[in-house]
Amino acid sequence: MPKTVIKNALVFDGENINEPRTVIIDGPQIVEDEEGGSNADTVIDGTGCTLLPGLIDCHVHIDSVEQLASCASYGVTTVCDMACWPPEKYEKLHSADVATRWLGSGLPAFAEKSTHGRLMRFAGVGMEKAVRGTEEAAMFVEDRVRQGVDYIKIIADAPGIEQESLDELQRSAVQHGKMTVAHTAHYDAFTRGLQAGFNILTHAPMDKALDSQITNKMVQRQTIAVPTLTMMETFAGSWVLTLFKGRMNFQNAVDSVAAMHRAGVPILAGTDTNNNPFMSVGCGKSLHHELELLVRAGLTPTEALRAATSLAAKSFGIDDRGRIGPGLKADLLLVEGDPTKDITATRRLRRIWSGGKAIELAKEEGSCTLM
Repeated sequence: MPKTVIKNALVFDGENINEPRTVIIDGPQIVEDEEGGSNADTVIDGTGCTLLPGLIDCHVHIDSVEQLASCASYGVTTVCDMACWPPEKYEKLHSADVATRWLGSGLPAFAEKSTHGRLMRFAGVGMEKAVRGTEEAAMFVEDRVRQGVDYIKIIADAPGIEQESLDELQRSAVQHGKMTVAHTAHYDAFTRGLQAGFNILTHAPMDKALDSQITNKMVQRQTIAVPTLTMMETFAGSWVLTLFKGRMNFQNAVDSVAAMHRAGVPILAGTDTNNNPFMSVGCGKSLHHELELLVRAGLTPTEALRAATSLAAKSFGIDDRGRIGPGLKADLLLVEGDPTKDITATRRLRRIWSGGKAIELAKEEGSCTLM
């Protein structure tokens, strides 16, 4: 693979912005080079641009290998999928040799007599897979571990899985060394998720903004949040869902993120990419909007960038990406401007690399294949 040298660009290393310096790609990795890349095959002048680590979307629903591959054209080189069934689909995406790496949970833990239970039934999932008690909860985790999932996903909304079974899901996951991610789309679901001790709570409530009682507990228990503001905004704007669910207040979701941020809760960037006809969110490109919404909710642009790079990688235990440094995977994007001052600069993509390979940029706003 040819050696590429990027010169004169500002470097956001995953934590902070740095003055212009030379970054060298040799094969799939970022390397140190005492000769300063004098023997490079390609030299790129990054004057006026910023080099960033490849972006990580911490909540997606990917349907196909083709869709997964298209994420990279927007600079999203890693995604964390939050529900994948049947197992054959899981294996296909997990082993896909494409520019975007896919991590997944497989089937999420759900209750039969719940909204997600009905959705699972519609999707062809047998109700014998539902969690009905503590014994089934332990068996569910064991099944996912045998499948080789990256983390355990749980639906914690009520009505749903009973609290003692939620507690057992967490206990069993810890026993097997697996991290947990819980769907908590309502205020009460956050309470349930915190009581169980789940590692990551995803979504932000629109029925009631989170208060200090919740956010302080999140800090005490080192709970991480993935608010998926893009999805909550889409959800609130769907007239069909409003018809069935009633009016939803997106500002409550924004205020919840602001409250978590003030309290010091770690916040990650995730979009909830999906193909539901009533609340679809496009892959790849939507993460740039999520960063803008996080800034609107009170994060600084630098904090928002960390939410999609170094902090995301650390939270999901991915130690070879999310930062720029020698020996790390050469997942990189070059953008025009300085996104630590103007977060919308991440949209002005000029170059993308995944594992050191140059990736073609998305040609138009609607070019991303939806699920």
